[in-house]
Amino acid sequence: MKIVASNCDVAMGIDVSVASLSITILSGAGEPRHATIQHNRAAIESFLSRLPGCRIRAAYEAGCTGFWLYDTLKELGVEAIVTPPSKMLRSPGDRVKTNRRDSETLAIQLRGGLLKAVDVPSKERRAARQLVRTYRQLMSSRVQSMLQIRSFLEFHHLKSPPGVSANWSGPFLHWLETLDFSAIPAGQYLRQSLDALLKLYRQLTEQVAELRKQIHQLSCSRPYQQASQLLQSQPGIGLLTATTILTEIGRVERFENSQQFSSYIGLTPSEHSTGDEAHRGHITRAGNRHIRGLLVECAWMWIGKDKAAYATYRRLARRREPKRAIVAMGRRLATRLYWQLRNLKAVELPA
Repeated sequence: MKIVASNCDVAMGIDVSVASLSITILSGAGEPRHATIQHNRAAIESFLSRLPGCRIRAAYEAGCTGFWLYDTLKELGVEAIVTPPSKMLRSPGDRVKTNRRDSETLAIQLRGGLLKAVDVPSKERRAARQLVRTYRQLMSSRVQSMLQIRSFLEFHHLKSPPGVSANWSGPFLHWLETLDFSAIPAGQYLRQSLDALLKLYRQLTEQVAELRKQIHQLSCSRPYQQASQLLQSQPGIGLLTATTILTEIGRVERFENSQQFSSYIGLTPSEHSTGDEAHRGHITRAGNRHIRGLLVECAWMWIGKDKAAYATYRRLARRREPKRAIVAMGRRLATRLYWQLRNLKAVELPA
């Protein structure tokens, strides 16, 4: 076994793919050392054994591979961070991208203290967050299946009979299930196609209903119940939105102020200032898109239920277009929710 470095500080940049890890090691003033290993625990343990007595700091970019590597490195005694790709410093003229170069860039910036770290949720919060995200994915798929059925009806010029509203009620679904295509040449193919779409719709409806029950149970469990009820006391915030916010952000104390919280969501305006001139543009959209979209949707419901909020919205809409005004209301709503959670005592949400 060849020793890569020993008894020194090591900066390790890792470019992650599903099957392999491209690693660059920087130790002391020596040249970078590169290696490619398999993406599994045994290979990682074997590689780390080639760095005896070293204090290792490692970094990799957040992505579709999640936090398994972070967990594994921490368990093996490595000081690891996950960095957001959007915050990486890149040369404008650098048009060559390889796994090796990316890992070397990570190692160099890690050693220079230039990398930001994303919040890594605990395994408990990851599991709860996945439940809520899966629910939203299935909801989106269900809406897509409904659109496919409507497109089928429109394409074949099929309209529900008088007295049967196309609102996905029991009578409407019964009509779809009993449509007679026998008068149409090869009509059995149309019947089979519609049956397949209806089967998918019903399966997704059942799965959505089951996951919604699980989310309700989650919101009533000890870590979340009090905070969830508090958030739902705000007009425009329902059970699903409250649970989404709590599972996405974890402990709100990690944000020093409401401005940081809004920035995390991506609701702060972008800015380009030079000299005495300051120009503010649209929101950054950098941050947690799951909460950002929800809060803008909830802002519409908020102004519909709260007269004071509606008056504020109207005042903003007179100075700027309505779309920007509702985004500004979403930012105000985020500030309210932040302070509600910040002032909540004796609640330990999962990190």
